[in-house]
Amino acid sequence: MSMGKGLVSEILRMAWESLWGHKMRSVLTVLGIVIGITMVVSVTSLIMGFDQVITGQIESMGTDTLVLAKFSIQSITSGQEFMDLINRPDLTDVDAEVIREQADTVASVSVMWGGGGFPPSRGRAWYRGNRTSELEIIGVGTDFLDSGDIQLEYGRFFTEIDMRQRSDVLVLGDTPTRALFGLNDPIGRSVRLRGRQYRVIGTLKQRDISSIAGEQADNLVLVPGSNYRKLFGPRAGNATIIMRAKEGVPIDDMQMDVEGVMRTRHGLRADQETDFDLLSQDSVIEIWRQISTAFFLVLVALSSVALMVGGIGVMAIMLVSVTERTREIGVRKALGARRTDILFQFLAESASLAAAGGLIGVLIGSSIAYGVYLATSFPVSLPWWSFAISVGFSSLVGIFFGIYPANRAARLDPVDALRYE
Repeated sequence: MSMGKGLVSEILRMAWESLWGHKMRSVLTVLGIVIGITMVVSVTSLIMGFDQVITGQIESMGTDTLVLAKFSIQSITSGQEFMDLINRPDLTDVDAEVIREQADTVASVSVMWGGGGFPPSRGRAWYRGNRTSELEIIGVGTDFLDSGDIQLEYGRFFTEIDMRQRSDVLVLGDTPTRALFGLNDPIGRSVRLRGRQYRVIGTLKQRDISSIAGEQADNLVLVPGSNYRKLFGPRAGNATIIMRAKEGVPIDDMQMDVEGVMRTRHGLRADQETDFDLLSQDSVIEIWRQISTAFFLVLVALSSVALMVGGIGVMAIMLVSVTERTREIGVRKALGARRTDILFQFLAESASLAAAGGLIGVLIGSSIAYGVYLATSFPVSLPWWSFAISVGFSSLVGIFFGIYPANRAARLDPVDALRYE
C-alpha cells in the first residue's frame, strides 16, 4: 500500500524537526558535502566561463582561417620541450609578406602582436576619473579587420601612415568604450595607456558572444603594430600571422601551401620537424576540449573525495540518531507505523541533511566565483542547471549513505525498542 500525501508530509515534517533540533550537529555533519559542492560550483563556474570565451574566440576564426604562430598550446600539449619552443625563430611581418606573395591559396594575410602571447600584453586604460579592468593590448596591421569577426563600429581604422609614424592612436573594444565613456562619443578623446597618451580614432562592434564571456571577449584595445613594438620593446618581436583561404579552397590545401612556404623560408630539410605551429579552428577546438575535459575530471575526482567524506559523516550521525531514538521508533511501530514509514523518515532526514549541505555549497561556491569576476574580470558562468545538479547529487549522496542507518531503524523489533533505555 502506498503512503498518502498527508503521511508523507508528516514524515517530512518530523525529519525536518529532528534536524532542526540538532542544528550544530547537522552543520558539522554536512561540512564535507559543503566543501565538495563549493569546490565543484566555484571551479566549474570559472572553467565554464573561460571555456565560453575561448570557444567563442576560436569559432570567430572561421572555418577558412589559419593561424601561424611561433608556438602554441598545440606544441605544448604534444610534449615538446618548452625551451626548444622558446628557441624557435620569431615570426615577423616579413614572413607575412612572403606568404602573401608565394602562397597561391591565401586570400588575405594579417599580422598581430600580443593577444595572450608569451608574455601576455595587458594594461589598463584611463580617461579622467574612469578606468578599465585589465585589457588585452593587441598590435595589428592595416588589414587586421579582414582576418576575423572583429568589426569597426565608429571612426576609422589604422592607415599606412599610422604604421610608418608609429602614431599614438588606438581603437577601443566595446567593453572599455562603455567603461570609459558610457554613451558619450569617444572619437578624438585622449586616454592614457601604460603611461602614454593615445588618441581614440575608432571603436569596435560588440562581438556576438553572450553574457560575461562576451564582455571579456570585447575587453581589448588595438594599437598599430609599429606602436605596439614601441610600447613593449624587445619582447614584442614575435608576431602571429592570420590567413584566410581563397573562396572554394579547402583549409587543408591552404595549410599544406603555407607550411611549404614557411619550411622553405626557414631552410628545413624533409626529415626535420617544423619550427612553427599552424592552427585551424577544428584543431584548436579539439585541443581545448581535451584540456578542459582533463580539468573537469580532476575536479570531479577531488570533489568526490570531499563528498564521500561528507556522506560518511551523514551515515555516522544517522546511526547515532537511530540509537538515540530507539524508544521513539518502538512507540511509532506499536502505534501502527510500518517498516516503510520508518525507512522513509530516516532516508528523508539523511537526504534533507545532504541537500541542505549542497545548497549551502552552491551559495558559497557561486559567491566565490562571482567575487573572483568582480575582483579580476575573470569570466564566469553560473547556469541554473548546474545548481540543480549539485543539490540533486547531494541528496543522492545523502540517500546512498543513509540507506544502512534507515534500514537498521526499520528492522528494529518494536518490543525490544520499547524496552531500550
